[in-house]
Amino acid sequence: METGNGNFNLNSSTQLIVEDQGAFSEEVAFFQSMMTQAIGQNLSEADGKNVIEIRKIEASENPESYHLKITPDKVTLEAGDAEGVFYGLITLRQLLPSSMESGEVSDEINLPELEIKDQPQYEWRAMHLDVSRHFFSMDYLRRYVDLLSLYKLNKLHLHLTDDQGWRIEIKKYPELTEQGAWRTFNSQDSICIDKSKEDPRFALEPKHIEMRDGTPYYGGFYTQDELREFVSYAQTKHVEIIPEIDMPGHMMAAIAIYPELACNGEAAWGDLFSTPLCPVNEEVYTFVENVLTEVMDIFPSKYIHIGADEVEKKTWEESVAANKFMKENGMQSADELQSYFVNRVSAFLQKNGKEVVVWDDAMAGGIDSNLKVMYWRNWVAGVPDKAVQNGNEVILAPGDPFYFSTPNSKLFDIYNKPLLGSKFPEELRHKIKGLQACLWTETIPSEALADAMLFPNVLALAERAWSSESSQDWNSFKTRLKNQLPRLDQLGVKYEYNPTTKLIPFMNVDTDGQRIGITLESEISQPTIYYTTDGTQPTSESYLYKGEFFVTGSATIVAAVFLEGKITDPILTKQVDYHLAIGKPVEYRKSWNKSYPAGDAGSMTDGYRGGESYNDGRWQGFTSDFDVTVDMEKETTLNSFSATFMQVAGPGVFMPGFLEVSISTDGETFETVLRIDNDVAATEKEKVLKDFKGSLEGKQARYVKVFAPNVQKGFLFVDELVIN
Repeated sequence: METGNGNFNLNSSTQLIVEDQGAFSEEVAFFQSMMTQAIGQNLSEADGKNVIEIRKIEASENPESYHLKITPDKVTLEAGDAEGVFYGLITLRQLLPSSMESGEVSDEINLPELEIKDQPQYEWRAMHLDVSRHFFSMDYLRRYVDLLSLYKLNKLHLHLTDDQGWRIEIKKYPELTEQGAWRTFNSQDSICIDKSKEDPRFALEPKHIEMRDGTPYYGGFYTQDELREFVSYAQTKHVEIIPEIDMPGHMMAAIAIYPELACNGEAAWGDLFSTPLCPVNEEVYTFVENVLTEVMDIFPSKYIHIGADEVEKKTWEESVAANKFMKENGMQSADELQSYFVNRVSAFLQKNGKEVVVWDDAMAGGIDSNLKVMYWRNWVAGVPDKAVQNGNEVILAPGDPFYFSTPNSKLFDIYNKPLLGSKFPEELRHKIKGLQACLWTETIPSEALADAMLFPNVLALAERAWSSESSQDWNSFKTRLKNQLPRLDQLGVKYEYNPTTKLIPFMNVDTDGQRIGITLESEISQPTIYYTTDGTQPTSESYLYKGEFFVTGSATIVAAVFLEGKITDPILTKQVDYHLAIGKPVEYRKSWNKSYPAGDAGSMTDGYRGGESYNDGRWQGFTSDFDVTVDMEKETTLNSFSATFMQVAGPGVFMPGFLEVSISTDGETFETVLRIDNDVAATEKEKVLKDFKGSLEGKQARYVKVFAPNVQKGFLFVDELVIN
């Protein structure tokens, strides 16, 4: 973008010229509706004082690209394809006053002189909505599409079926909606009802509840005609509706009606998930193909999502028929049964001209390289690498940070968090098809609460998915975001924007200068930050943060945002150490888990400390014991040692049983000089960081051996071995 000093005066005498050979008729109609909202009338094609010209040019390699030029006399919008013209018009709309969104008409509007050449970084720029757990009206879906298109998102992944409800009419199986679309209140509804006592947004919406013989039933579904109309509406906004029929798991709503679809004839819960479809029952494939045939008839999208996540395989393992089938077909595990199901259903869809999308769980037993893999399990960090090596295209939808339904989804992480590991093969980056965020609705029963979880997070996703990495700028985004809030207000979006004053530290290890640089980030725009380096609480007389600063040796950084001269919570405390072992070689007797390599063999002595998430690329993960030796390269006086471990019991991240440090001058004979027992219970549910530290008594040694047993047989995560 380049800007000038002049303005274009848009008013009722502005002329519209269209040179498109009839290719942009829907987009021109959209533009005229914008003009009616903005200045109260369509623009005329008769001669005027100034001109807006929409022009078709030779098709670009990227059909979504456009060129917008505003001078004092003329606005020119050029594109080779309808998508490009549409996104140019969206840019123009964002330059118009936000008051137009609620019907406030202006006699004239000044548009700034500028020139923009624009195109998206990714083809797949998507939001998701789960309408199964809690149902949303068709009016809300249309509004959702309007808002996605306003920020140049081009896909809506609609999660139509799950254990808790079947939301799409299937004419061959009317019971799916007659029965499967309705339920008596379940445990998720009960949680919402309880939460609604303090926050009315958690209340179930009355329009989705009907009384039957004195009992309330919750639910709803979309008819095929409603969905066809919705798809057509979304197409005018260049939003592709991608349906998901989740299978073979998450099918309880169907199996409850047709129990013969399960291997054990029951709709029930296993150890973790619900009973899945039976992959060795031919009736299952008849049912699936009949359902998908009707789905394909409704949705013209070239993509169909079949889920294939969180499959409870216990009933397959216990099934005589399934075991017989596996033996006959040389299968060694139930994972291969899942792959058989996925590949068979995919072949049916591909034969009908569709491309198939699956969640990354589907990869367990191997999948065809033509499938699109949606990466959501961010705790399995090697998935994108494995998928692209297999030839699959990948859609990045990691739960952290792209599950907007979780209250800990943070705007900073949505905009900034690395989505691929440091070892991801650059030559296969073209296999990354795009980005998607998800809104799962187990505890989101209302449109107002959905708005609050979505916005303004959607704007951070949209900019990250559209803009090139070189033009993404967090500080600029924070400032520009404020200017978008009035538009969301005018559109009636019940967003929730409470930027936290929490500071996010970043480190830069300078081995030449033997020092560590510290950068502090915040969700708020242009914060005033004071800090200390000696562990004391900062005041307005402490160091004023003006950008990256450096420390040598060990320092305890304490920093906080100050508002009107007063310190605010939370206060950041960060230990930083330029210690004796930085850059020293480390021998691993047991390797790290390949999904969590951090910086590979140099991770334990690179000076970089981990943050709050074990998958931030700084924590190194182990599913074995932690057993390494640091070579100080010469005999050194050793005074102190520390290593920080993380525990997050939910996903299986635990403390070691103890930590033991031994030292040696020759690398063969070791003397144990320090042992620290763990005092964090494995049952502790909250995240814990524990510093295993102690004195090395000033002893002389070259080699430092560190051993920490993995007693819980889960993950160990450690970020740095600090030796002084």
